[in-house]
Amino acid sequence: MRRIFLKFSYGQLHAREHGEDGVPLIMLHAAPGSALMLGPLQMRFPQHSIAIDLCGMGDSDPLPNVTTSEPEIADYANAIEEALEPLKLAQVDIYGTLSGVRVALELAMRAKVKVRKLVLDGIGIPKPEQLPELLEDYAPTFTPDINGTHLQATFLLCRDQYLFYPWYARDAEHRRPTGLPTVAALHTKTMESLKSGAGFRPLIRAAFRYDVAAKLSALKQPALISADGSVVRADLPVIDFPPVEPLTCPPDLLDKRAARILEFLSS
Repeated sequence: MRRIFLKFSYGQLHAREHGEDGVPLIMLHAAPGSALMLGPLQMRFPQHSIAIDLCGMGDSDPLPNVTTSEPEIADYANAIEEALEPLKLAQVDIYGTLSGVRVALELAMRAKVKVRKLVLDGIGIPKPEQLPELLEDYAPTFTPDINGTHLQATFLLCRDQYLFYPWYARDAEHRRPTGLPTVAALHTKTMESLKSGAGFRPLIRAAFRYDVAAKLSALKQPALISADGSVVRADLPVIDFPPVEPLTCPPDLLDKRAARILEFLSS
């Protein structure tokens, strides 16, 4: 795994690069966190892959003025489009999960980056009646505190994302059928989320505002999607396993998921 930095107008995007050959695979992560969350899956792909920290996440520089004017998913796609341009890639495949799905779809709608195939792993289409609450509460404002309370708050957010949906609805009705990851994985997720603290709210609000169903309906490229996307596009092949964060996925299940994705990309 190689760490690289790609330039765009407002700074640099940090990325993790792996492999050498084949159609390059651009990998876009969920929030909070960074492309480090995708590492165990990325390592299973033999072709050239570039997993990018979205603007303001991980070690990537933020978009400007995020505290005064909220960015849209198009702004995150613009940064990636600009950063990839010097690499002169003839075509790319894109893997995206959750927030990364939105950026992947936006890039696929454009001509500058020629997108061959997409893997949309965990699309997550919120119900319209949920949207106002999710926009307000899902990503709290990140404010460092002299007593360090923001450190515990970030840890609890990361922990409870594995237990409840939404993470702040801590009751039996909203319990997820998954358990906690290992302490080491939870620590890694928390540390990456702390680095991304100020970038989480702008990105997640942009993701929730993005009309992912309309973009998925208009998608022209071949795509492998998760089951929740089949409501919109029943004609597209579906990943046969439930969405899961690669950082915390059991190795045997991750092997199967990687094999399914490789089968699609190679077909």
